[in-house]
Amino acid sequence: MDFNNPNDNVVIDVNFKQKMQNFSKNFKYATTIVVAILLLIILAVGSIYRLETGTVGVITRFGAIQGVNEQAGIHFKLPFIDRVQKVDVQTIYKMEYGFRTATAGNTLTDPTYSDEDAEEQVIIEAKSNNASIILLNLIVRYQVADPIDLLYEVDDVEDTMRLALEDVVRNTLPSFTIDEALQNKELIDEAILPKFQKKLDKYNTGIKIVQVTTQNVSLLPAVEETRQKVEEANQYKQGKEEEAQKYANTVIPKAEAEATKLYEDAKGYSAEVIAAAKADIAEFEALYSEYLKNPNVVKEKYYLEAMQEVFNNNELIIDQTNNSNFLKFYNVPNTSSKKATLEGGKTDEN
Repeated sequence: MDFNNPNDNVVIDVNFKQKMQNFSKNFKYATTIVVAILLLIILAVGSIYRLETGTVGVITRFGAIQGVNEQAGIHFKLPFIDRVQKVDVQTIYKMEYGFRTATAGNTLTDPTYSDEDAEEQVIIEAKSNNASIILLNLIVRYQVADPIDLLYEVDDVEDTMRLALEDVVRNTLPSFTIDEALQNKELIDEAILPKFQKKLDKYNTGIKIVQVTTQNVSLLPAVEETRQKVEEANQYKQGKEEEAQKYANTVIPKAEAEATKLYEDAKGYSAEVIAAAKADIAEFEALYSEYLKNPNVVKEKYYLEAMQEVFNNNELIIDQTNNSNFLKFYNVPNTSSKKATLEGGKTDEN
């Protein structure tokens, strides 16, 4: 048909308008059904949620907390009104302090680590004049204990934990000695964990500390060198002390035995002297008693005993040629140098 030619015949389908109206009606109906189905799907999806084992759901309605669902499985909520935030309360997480894992290891390669100097350098023995710096690396393992506090009380949980841990470490380690820090890591773990947990509870983080494990404690190179020298000096001192103790263990028993013997000998000699003195005293008292009765007899007795001692201990010659009251005694072995005279019990040298 040529619309430019007025002589051509025009054929018009009178049902076309009706067909178009039916198509429009059917399209609207189909669209309504599709939209309804989509709405039903959205409502169904929005009203159903699932909780895995070890996961809880914190339910809020218009921002207000309605409660915590701890039951695993499929649950319903009000679509577009209720909101469910899932929190894993079973998984144990790990936080590193003093170092970071740069690359995780596998069966073919070992993991690599990077040091965090600002964290790992910690002062110890701060209360004494021997304050020093150690390099501390530890791992904290934790899990969620209160999902509501975790979601609404703190903005950045790990950052808050790291700041709290740093505060605990720097206030706890200064009371430790170098030997305690290097040789007994368990002491550090036992000291940090309760204080760290207390601080996290104070901040309402909702976190429970499961374990604190000190991985490594070391000294700065200069400090380590000085410590080695001190250790060598202490070993030398200990060796000398052991030698001295060994010598003392040998000498002291011998000296004690000799001292005991001398003491016993002294006691024996003392007893002997005292007994002799007592005998002399008894003899003197008896003699004195006799002297009081007859003084001349006692004097004569002493005189005779003295003369007897002289005769017994010397070779003497008595000279009475001058017919005097003096008796001259000559000591034969030494007659040129000594003469003794005796008168009335008295002696004199010429």
